[in-house]
Amino acid sequence: MNLFCIAVDLQRNLFEGSVPTELWALQSLSMIDFDKNQLTGTIQSEIGNLQKLEWIDVDQNMLTGTLPNAFTNLTKLEYVDLSNNRFEGQIPDTLWQTDTEVLYISQNDVVGSIPDDFCREEKLIEVDDSNWFADTPKVNCSCCQEGKCYMWDLDGKSENIQCPLDNLFEFEFFKEYEVQDNVVNETIKQGIGPISSQARLCLSPTGCYDFTVQENSDDPSLSQFYTLARYPEGADFCSAIDVCGEIIGEDHTKRAGLNHFTQLAAPDLSKLNEQDSATYKALCDVLTRDEMYEEYQICDGSLLQRYVLLYFYYSLNLDFDFLDLATNHTCEWPGVSCASSNNFIKRLDLSSQNLKGSIITEIGLLKTLEEIDLSNNTFVGTIDPATYMNLPDLKVVRLGTNEFGGTFPNEMLEFEKLTEFNISGNLFVGSLPEDVSYSRELSKLNAK
Repeated sequence: MNLFCIAVDLQRNLFEGSVPTELWALQSLSMIDFDKNQLTGTIQSEIGNLQKLEWIDVDQNMLTGTLPNAFTNLTKLEYVDLSNNRFEGQIPDTLWQTDTEVLYISQNDVVGSIPDDFCREEKLIEVDDSNWFADTPKVNCSCCQEGKCYMWDLDGKSENIQCPLDNLFEFEFFKEYEVQDNVVNETIKQGIGPISSQARLCLSPTGCYDFTVQENSDDPSLSQFYTLARYPEGADFCSAIDVCGEIIGEDHTKRAGLNHFTQLAAPDLSKLNEQDSATYKALCDVLTRDEMYEEYQICDGSLLQRYVLLYFYYSLNLDFDFLDLATNHTCEWPGVSCASSNNFIKRLDLSSQNLKGSIITEIGLLKTLEEIDLSNNTFVGTIDPATYMNLPDLKVVRLGTNEFGGTFPNEMLEFEKLTEFNISGNLFVGSLPEDVSYSRELSKLNAK
């Protein structure tokens, strides 16, 4: 290899294999860009020898291990993107000794705190500082961007959400962009790139956004202004929405909650004209009749899980009266068991209830779900992967003795924490593949 190489740019090639150890010997390197590949391996401590390094981007790979505490001599380092990998352990203290202006390290398993003296107003820092379905965030950061709970960047392998396809917004930008949410009066997303780049965002169809994006590569100072909003046909910008007879405008105290629901769980606004739909009933109850609405938060997912659970009940025609639930904690609702913190659902048991219907994909938004038991009912339809692919803690799945059909959900057998899987007595087609990588924790399997 050329020991005088100054840049290694292999981004967006889907390369596989491990990062070559020789890379860390190229002391003349100023740029490393492996963005959007499938590389494995670690960042070795020899990175500390790359004293000319200004830019490192390994976003969206499969790198593992702990980050080396070897950044002391990287005095020229300005841009660091380690996000969307499998790094773990403590964020190294020597990283705070650099003059890094951009630091992206989210979607990993690293922990720690961002020192206040590392923060400056002009820095861009993104870490896992959200308490989304978590009692405490992985990383504490007093200077990081706020408002992340109102919109998500999907230009990575986000583990936080399943965004409805209709709410995906893709665009190209040069250098930078910024999104302002006028309901919560916050800048909720800023992006920066060295060249023309593409971003994917999850937007609410009832959201009130101001969007500034630079898109002219010939004149980087030229910014064009966009307003993004999608409403029922004929509605004005950021118009008021009629929910069960209550007019919820931009300044309404529950508009942020409405936007939250329509962003992730109720994107089809036409359902607001269908009073018999499960979407209409659930939105109506949570937004206009729920006496405990103010007890739950948007940014930790507790409000969303209340809506999702109610939506599931209505989709199954479960026998209940919402007024009996309106004064009860979500953890006291039928079939629900929660964590000891009493915030998030761990177990959902609606077995042997003579239920008919299908599993709504929105169940996959209940991030902390560990056990689901819907056995001995008359559930029909297929099991969409969107229902379970973002449930990282799933341990027990009991769906036996129903009428599910379609393709066998083989992916579920590979969940790392899965201990019990019973899907017998259904109408699935196909067979278990011979090359499936079963969970090492799996002790009970019944698929007949």
